[in-house]
Amino acid sequence: MVPDRRGAHQSFFRSTAETALATKRWNGVANVYVGASPRTARSGARSAVANVTAAWADLDFHQLDPCDRQRAETLAHDRMTSFSRRPTILVHTGNGLQDWWLYTEPVPISEAWPAERFEAINRGLAQALGGDAVHDLARVLRVPGTLNLPDAKKRARGCVPVMAKLLWADGPTYRPSDFDDLAVDVAPSTKGSVAPRVRVQLVQPSQPDAEILDAFQRLLERLGPSHPLCRTWRGDRHIKDTSRSGWDWSLVNELIRTGIRGEFIPTIVRGFRMGRGVFARDDYIERTMAKARAWVRGRHGTRDTA
Repeated sequence: MVPDRRGAHQSFFRSTAETALATKRWNGVANVYVGASPRTARSGARSAVANVTAAWADLDFHQLDPCDRQRAETLAHDRMTSFSRRPTILVHTGNGLQDWWLYTEPVPISEAWPAERFEAINRGLAQALGGDAVHDLARVLRVPGTLNLPDAKKRARGCVPVMAKLLWADGPTYRPSDFDDLAVDVAPSTKGSVAPRVRVQLVQPSQPDAEILDAFQRLLERLGPSHPLCRTWRGDRHIKDTSRSGWDWSLVNELIRTGIRGEFIPTIVRGFRMGRGVFARDDYIERTMAKARAWVRGRHGTRDTA
């Protein structure tokens, strides 16, 4: 993917030697990625994945702490080294950590192990570590030993070209069932007689998610590291309820008090590493926003956001 140019160039290879030559040719010209799962056809879609060879996660330093890069990097390393399942491979992408838990042998997608089950494992790893939403089997991940070339938005944040490095590749291998306790399945439950939740359709934001998050990061930098909103985003606050929903409520409360427009709040909540993040449903966010608005009105009169 060439920075500031739309689209991506795809190539498919049958040998590591061919792959290495192509990587060398594109390195320094474009950002080079590899399919996290091998393909059985010349397609980047999930339908071309027949066997899964690993689980993976990605921790972005900028999302962990937009105000203090060194603190974010230290936090990411601490999470990885103290995690109960040591990654087989750990890559420093230049602006984050990329983690691979290789399976002892390729596992075919089947009725017992459908694609959704593998993706549930990746979701669980992301939730446990505070990582990004990179759970899908069609995902591509950065190749170590290649330059991470920032696009215009990242350059505006001060990012510069940096080499992605392999930190280790000597961790243990696993069976997929070793991660069953972490798997997060987003399919609605059909157990018991509990009535299904009523789905809430939130107002669609007037800007793309990436632009909203970029603007939010700039706001945090202007507010400064001591501001309650910035401290909440970093997870650097003492709150009574330290559950993920408690952190979400604290964040939404600060967003409303700061005057953030309501249409932007769901995007920010889904980017929050301390809360439910990408697993936050619309109805959950709407309830959290309603409770926070009521609390703000109770403390500050009629103040509210659109």
